[in-house]
Order: sequence, then structure tokens, then C-alpha cells
Amino acid sequence: MIKKYLIIGKQVTLSSTRFEVIRDDDSPGPIEVKAPIEVFWKAQEILKEADLQISSGEGQQTVDDTYSKLLKLLAPHCTSEKDRMWVYQQIQ
Repeated sequence: MIKKYLIIGKQVTLSSTRFEVIRDDDSPGPIEVKAPIEVFWKAQEILKEADLQISSGEGQQTVDDTYSKLLKLLAPHCTSEKDRMWVYQQIQ
């Protein structure tokens, strides 16, 4: 199992190191995720897709749908029950 931190801000990222992000909303700090490497490979593909959508000027709904796909993939692997429930609530 690999451990990474899901950082949710203006953009969603995965980080190997934990660092705090200043928030204006109710989203949690870095969310610890432990999953097999294959899950993280798929997550990286989804994040690249979202970055491409943002760069090409796609609509916000398209980007949000891509981020929802990422959250669906990672939600079962969140280590904290509180974080897991928050992530499931964010899935559209």
C-alpha cells in the first residue's frame, strides 16, 4: 500500500508529503489515502485529464465531473472515517 495526501483546493492534487493549506471553505486539510499503486496510477491519469480540461478552457462542470471521478476512486481508501464521509458527500 502506498500513502499519499489528497489536497483539495482550487485544483485537486495528490502529494507525497503532508502540508497544510489555508481554506476559505469547510473542506478538510490534507486527506490521508492508502491504496495500491494501481489506484494511484489511475488517479494520476484522472488528474492529468482535469489539468488538460482546465488548460483548454473546458467548462467548470466538465472539470467537476472529472474531479468527482477521482473522488469516487479514492474515497474507499481514505484512512479517516470522517474524511471518507466528507469525500463521499462531495461526489456529484
